[in-house]
Amino acid sequence: MAAPPVLLAWLSLAEWKIIERLLYADAASVGFVVESVRGVLAGTPVSKSWAHRVVAPLLVSLFGGANEAALERFAAGALVAANVLLFFCLRRRGVSLVGAAHGVVAFGLARFVLAYKLEYPWDGVDQLVFLTFGAWVARGGGLSRLAPLLVLGAFNHETILYVPLWYVLAGERKQRLAASGVAAAMATAIAITRAARYVGPPNLPGQVFEPPTPIVENHLHVAHNLRELFVRDWIAGRAHLSLAFFGATAAFVWLARRIETRVAAVWSLVVLGTVVAFGYVNETRHYLLLVAFWIAYAWRDRSVAVGLATERRMDSTKVTR
Repeated sequence: MAAPPVLLAWLSLAEWKIIERLLYADAASVGFVVESVRGVLAGTPVSKSWAHRVVAPLLVSLFGGANEAALERFAAGALVAANVLLFFCLRRRGVSLVGAAHGVVAFGLARFVLAYKLEYPWDGVDQLVFLTFGAWVARGGGLSRLAPLLVLGAFNHETILYVPLWYVLAGERKQRLAASGVAAAMATAIAITRAARYVGPPNLPGQVFEPPTPIVENHLHVAHNLRELFVRDWIAGRAHLSLAFFGATAAFVWLARRIETRVAAVWSLVVLGTVVAFGYVNETRHYLLLVAFWIAYAWRDRSVAVGLATERRMDSTKVTR
């Protein structure tokens, strides 16, 4: 009984010591994240589209205010919480102790690979949200019982809109209409919160503020991202980023051809599309929610996976006979 907590604690500590060195080496980037936390709480974020993202900044403030030490304490706590949540989600799905521990290790390795110098606290909350969501839909859970998660997410990051999107893609006609209504209500709540909380841009000398997109308000980066993917990454020593993006896209297109993985694959392609539209494709932090979702949704014991594959082969042999 003592082994899982001890293992989780050891894995989390080892992971944090590496992540800490990766994320907090660049003082300018850390300072910008701290200012972003302060700006959201004060109503003066760098972008109006951030004005509703109050959950994570409030949690950071509970760790000691808008400063680097509080930010680090929050990040460490979020990392431990994600590992514990993933472990118990996998156990709930019937994954063995060893298999669940392997899942936590795999998630940690993915975070090393995708670590980016500018990771905001709402990214940490996103991982908790999409670990929960991935495990929930893997068990066939419906949208109505996710109401607490939707409320939390609406005041953390607009990525929460990916949750009703799943049910728009996966449900019957009534479910699709209900999920669309939920998405519209959440988008409205986000817009109202932004309008109510936004005071104006912060006083940051030398900072260039992007003009907001009409209605949506999130900034469009399509042209920039296409140049990065097709040109700049290849001549600036970042070809691995473009290759990884195109590789993931190709994998999801292939999975979309299979009935059992079609919804998850199409949903993931939409997520990648929104990164191209509104994010920055080279900011690898954007993909952590996809990793969180897939590892909670699809991770299983190797022995179980082999057994299921063998069963399918035997069934197909019987049908042929």
